[in-house]
Parts: sequence; structure tokens; C-alpha cells
Amino acid sequence: MMSRGVYRFYNRRKDGKELEDCVTRAISTATDLKYNAVRNLLKLSADKFDCDELCVCCYHYLLEDLLCYNVYDCTNGERVEDLARAFPDERLIIRIEGHLTCSIYGEVPDIWDCSHKRVDCFWIVD
Repeated sequence: MMSRGVYRFYNRRKDGKELEDCVTRAISTATDLKYNAVRNLLKLSADKFDCDELCVCCYHYLLEDLLCYNVYDCTNGERVEDLARAFPDERLIIRIEGHLTCSIYGEVPDIWDCSHKRVDCFWIVD
């Protein structure tokens, strides 16, 4: 029996544009915060750190310091699909090289299939 894939095409943007805004899309999708609210929080973080709003320090600050989510490192070669299957009852924000995605109850909603990519770290959304 072939296992069902975890990826599903989903674009959180209301205008349907497929832009390089994965940080905003992933955090908004996983937390159920409005897309523009997340974008504004990232802009405020960028102002605080005097950097680009998609900088790693901005979303780490938002996720860990403002939203109080714990970060978990992956060191055993876990892939996005491995985490989605390991946490079928959770919402996750997942970082891979150059991209942020999420898993919502075992499904990876994104604008491209990154399910086979290796994970650097992830956050469980409470």
C-alpha cells in the first residue's frame, strides 16, 4: 500500500500571488493569525533589529519571544514529511534551508512541495 503524500497546494495570500513570502505565509497559516498581522509583526521586528523583515532573527524573535513557542533542532536528517507524520495532531512551523513552511495536523500546505527537504528546526504552535 502506498502512503498518502503530506503536501497540499495552498496559498494563504488573498490575492493569489505566489511571492517569496514563505515566512509570512507559514506563520500565518500555522497560527491562524491574519496574513497582514504577521507581516506587520515582522516589520516591527525588522525595525527593532534594523534588518530585513524576512531575516532569520526577525522570525525567531516573533516565534520565540513574542509568541513564546519553543524551537526544536533537527539533527537526524528529518524531512518535512517525517515531522508531519510524527506530529499528526499538532500545528508546526518548519524551517528548511532557504524556506519556512508548516504542517497542519499532518498536512503540509504550501505553494510548492518541500516535503522531501531536510529540516533544520521547527516550532510547535500551542
